Amino acid sequence: MKKSFSKKPNRHSNIQKNSQSKRGQLAPLARRNASEAYRGVQVAVSRSWRQITGTHAVFEALRVNPRSIKQAFIQKNLLTTPDVKIILDLLKMHSVQFEEKSEVDLSKICSSHQGVVVFSDYNPAFDYTVAAWEENSLILALDGVEDPHNLGAILRTSWLMGVHGLIIPQDRAVGLTATVHKVACGGVEHVSVARINNFTDPIEKLKEAGFWVYGLSHKAKKTLHEIKYPEKVVWVLGAEDKGLRTTTEKLCDELVSIPQSAAEASYNVSVATAIALSETKRQWAQSKK
Repeated sequence: MKKSFSKKPNRHSNIQKNSQSKRGQLAPLARRNASEAYRGVQVAVSRSWRQITGTHAVFEALRVNPRSIKQAFIQKNLLTTPDVKIILDLLKMHSVQFEEKSEVDLSKICSSHQGVVVFSDYNPAFDYTVAAWEENSLILALDGVEDPHNLGAILRTSWLMGVHGLIIPQDRAVGLTATVHKVACGGVEHVSVARINNFTDPIEKLKEAGFWVYGLSHKAKKTLHEIKYPEKVVWVLGAEDKGLRTTTEKLCDELVSIPQSAAEASYNVSVATAIALSETKRQWAQSKK
């Protein structure tokens, strides 16, 4: 790479303020996921609604966006357990209809539902064309993550690290499934997602807005500790087994690696994400002292 990062980089921002919003681009995926999830379960819900499972995820959805919750299923024999009782009280408080279901029926939607499933008509779509970025802004682009547990863990970490949005492919990548919501423990309600197969447009627009783009790759000549990160950062991570595509690598300003003691092994993508975000936030905190 020819760029030097000894000084804080600076880009000229030329982003259009009146660009069209990307809201609604998650709807096709949501419809497909719902269709797959309800095999054998009779439900009166829209296929465009997100299915949210797990007590932590459901609690956060009811806390942050209660008006979006349109229907709920509660496991019959868990109505009086402490966690489910809290959810039940919130559903009643917000006048959300709920039905009692068997464990077998709920397991057809998600195997680890913890006795609750709710349905939200809000699909949080990330608008990467927004011009009003904060002084320190973080964005993630995931190039083909297919494991719902990995995406859920990344969304949970992104929420806690203050990531402004995720960009993931529409095809050959996991979407916002019930399992993703369960693992994210509420992170989906706080980190919006854009689904776009071609990363060129979002990456170029973000560069115009002053972002610098770093891809995690074993091909890198520098480690993430050798880079001085600017105020606006996009981290790009590849699929679990293949890493970054060549076309995606070319969109990055710099490829960096995470130090490791075994060259033949690799970090789990959700762990690598946490390490990269943590180092970025650490540097930002140090620069303000």
